[in-house]
Amino acid sequence: MDSQSKKSFWSAKTGALAMLLSPLLAVSPFLAGALLSLAFCGPDANEGNCGWAALPWFMFITIPAAALMFVTGFVVLVISLFKKST
Repeated sequence: MDSQSKKSFWSAKTGALAMLLSPLLAVSPFLAGALLSLAFCGPDANEGNCGWAALPWFMFITIPAAALMFVTGFVVLVISLFKKST
């Protein structure tokens, strides 16, 4: 395998990985907040009585970041597959 096709393979892999990890990035504050508030504050925790329960508000930042990561990964994947086919 020459250097150009190896590079194309890694960029395709990187694009696919970015597309697969972007949903996890988007919901990670919710998952962390839900688990930590349940563990440290009890089952009746909310934003007013538990700091960990306010963590899902960071999804206003992580959802657009994950969308940008997904689009970037898609563009990298499409470009690398297009270059591989030509």
